[in-house]
Amino acid sequence: MLIVATDSVCMPDVCREQLEQLGELRVYEGRPDSLEDFLARIDGADIAIVTHFRLPASVFDGTTLKLVALARTGYDDVDIDAAARHGVAIANAPGYSNEAVAEHVFAMLLAFLRRVRDADRSIREGCFECASWEGRELAGHTMGVIGTGRIGMRVAEIAGCFGMDVLAYDVRQSEERAIEYGFRYVGLDELYERSDFISVHLPLLPSTEGLINRDAFARMKPTAVLVNTARGPVVDEAALLCALEGGLIAGACLDVFHEEPLPPDSRLRTLDNVLLTPHIAYSTVEAREKCMAITVENIRAFLAGKPQNILNPDVYVIG
Repeated sequence: MLIVATDSVCMPDVCREQLEQLGELRVYEGRPDSLEDFLARIDGADIAIVTHFRLPASVFDGTTLKLVALARTGYDDVDIDAAARHGVAIANAPGYSNEAVAEHVFAMLLAFLRRVRDADRSIREGCFECASWEGRELAGHTMGVIGTGRIGMRVAEIAGCFGMDVLAYDVRQSEERAIEYGFRYVGLDELYERSDFISVHLPLLPSTEGLINRDAFARMKPTAVLVNTARGPVVDEAALLCALEGGLIAGACLDVFHEEPLPPDSRLRTLDNVLLTPHIAYSTVEAREKCMAITVENIRAFLAGKPQNILNPDVYVIG
């Protein structure tokens, strides 16, 4: 049984030891340079642990893989159907980064509102001017949460702890959860119009791609700040740029983008009313440990004939 960790897996020693008990383990520290490099790494493997790499249909042609264990939650860049056709099960690690992502929303929002980045730069350059750095508070303002899955729920809960009024939108609504986490469901238009800050927590689906568009920005307050830690294409980037450059909204905090890495010539890099991080909302020591623990358990369960967190359960019928 050959298990290959294909790309930049930060693996705790205890997880490495557990995997070595399940089979021969081969670990690659750097990301593959190309699809060909990735295919060379998984040649002959039974199980692949994949952190970042995209998995198009061609990955599964003629493969020896039985399981791809995604060391992440998202799978919109994996051809699940192609994997099933070739008898390859795909498992992910749901929920490991809920706390990390929710905290990152407020880390970015507070840094933006209190102008932490600019104040830090100023003091390093020799200035010590207090009057220039007047910021904004969270308390007493309205947070709009788009998507009330586990992360969205946690964002709503934390927002309430800051003394914020919380509005939420989701196509699937749980009034019981709304009461538990202290928010109120409204329509999208009302959320856009009433929210001071808007945090996006939607998966990338045909129905969500470009959901936050020109019409959405036109409804937002000119003082509104958008936070996106979900998926870049959920927000229409051209519309976002127009809104930022035209003063339709006050700013944006972005951890995800249409194209990653963010191109060097992206206009987002030039705007002062944008705070950018390189898709790291999920990245904490604690989240990494939880992710790898789930990944190892997914592999163990699969080998024991009791698979869990499988995204294409029909593989057992097709295979």
